[in-house]
Amino acid sequence: KEILIDTREQDPLTFAKYKVEKLYVGDYLLNDGNYSYTFVDRKSENDFLGTLASGVERFDREIERACGLGAYLFVVIESSIDQIIDNHKKYKRKTNLEYVFHNMRHLTHKYPRHVQFVFTGSRNKSVDIIPKILYHGKSLWQVDIQYFIDHELGNWQSETKKELSNQQ
Repeated sequence: KEILIDTREQDPLTFAKYKVEKLYVGDYLLNDGNYSYTFVDRKSENDFLGTLASGVERFDREIERACGLGAYLFVVIESSIDQIIDNHKKYKRKTNLEYVFHNMRHLTHKYPRHVQFVFTGSRNKSVDIIPKILYHGKSLWQVDIQYFIDHELGNWQSETKKELSNQQ
């Protein structure tokens, strides 16, 4: 199946079958002939930090648009929480992590049936998981995807650990 990629996506992932098109919400959507109400918004680590620090109002409006459609937005972050914390210390970033994670929890609670944040650990893992999220769509709306990643279900976590050790 073909994945639609938003024209405004800054650093798009590539998939076997894809097409670039302007999307109303998110960065990725499955183009399966029927309108899918499942969108994915991809974030690099820096984009995640910036969005949930200084860009949170704009992002809130994007989630609001998804709600207006009766849709669900998976926010896929190409990092792990541990990597974000480690990098924050290592690079002495000015971003207030408590504020970022507070905003993430706030949005999750404000839109409990419309948004979920998923930390994949890497860009390659994001390429792997996004098509799965889009393909399974609505059946995953009430599934804690992070739980599966954190508990090595589907081997996502163990593969991510191998990838990280190879990078160091």
